[in-house]
Amino acid sequence: MVFKLYSPYPLEENDMSNRGKKYMKLFLLVAFVGMSGCAELSELRNLNRRQAITIRDQSDELSRLKQQLSSVSDKLKSSEEEMNKLRKLAKSIGEGVTVRDTIEGPVLLFPEKILFDSGMAVIKPGGEKALRKMAEFLKENPTTFIRVDGHTDSDPIIRTKHLWDSNHHLSAARALSVFHFLTKTENIGEGKVHIAGFGPNRSIASNSTSAGKKENRRVEFLIISQPAALPPRESSITTEEEQVLVEQPEEAPAEEAEAAEPVAADESSEATEESEEK
Repeated sequence: MVFKLYSPYPLEENDMSNRGKKYMKLFLLVAFVGMSGCAELSELRNLNRRQAITIRDQSDELSRLKQQLSSVSDKLKSSEEEMNKLRKLAKSIGEGVTVRDTIEGPVLLFPEKILFDSGMAVIKPGGEKALRKMAEFLKENPTTFIRVDGHTDSDPIIRTKHLWDSNHHLSAARALSVFHFLTKTENIGEGKVHIAGFGPNRSIASNSTSAGKKENRRVEFLIISQPAALPPRESSITTEEEQVLVEQPEEAPAEEAEAAEPVAADESSEATEESEEK
């Protein structure tokens, strides 16, 4: 019988090797988890940062929209107050004066019969009384400007053809008469009153009926909060030819340049002689 003896040391080495492998796996697992956790934490931080930026931008946008809403609300309130003033003025004048809102702004409408006789541009006594109330309104509202618009129907001028070349001529003459009355008689500043004559171009009713023509013959007072200003002269647009002239200044003729050279030479020689004498 043969007996085999085994040493216990190889077994311990194997155990240690196995334990080392286990520890290594455990270490790698912990390191992997840690790295994953760091990556997730970094991603969370970036996500929080992006959310914070988004919230800030949304907050700024919300604040801007609130300001716009407040501005629009103030304008609407101011516009409504202005319309109420005009309605009150129209009611005090009476005789068919009305108020309407347009794209350009609120308008006070005077029928032709209040201010003028048919085909004429001389203000009637009753029209002067109505215009005095308009002047009082302008004096009570110093920041208000107006544009006086003359309008006619589409019928050609026949009876007063010796006075007016066209309906545009008549409408402009009526607007000018109102301008002169307000500025000269009622002392309203000329800069506060603008005029325009539209003839039959801006009808508010059909010119195919007598009633419609009657509505179209009118004078309107457009209320302007701030008149448009012309751009400064420096910013005016120049033509291409003017631009070329500015960029390329005209050169002196060759003959003049040649003639100037001897003169310059003579002047320099004279200056040298004078310096030598001194």
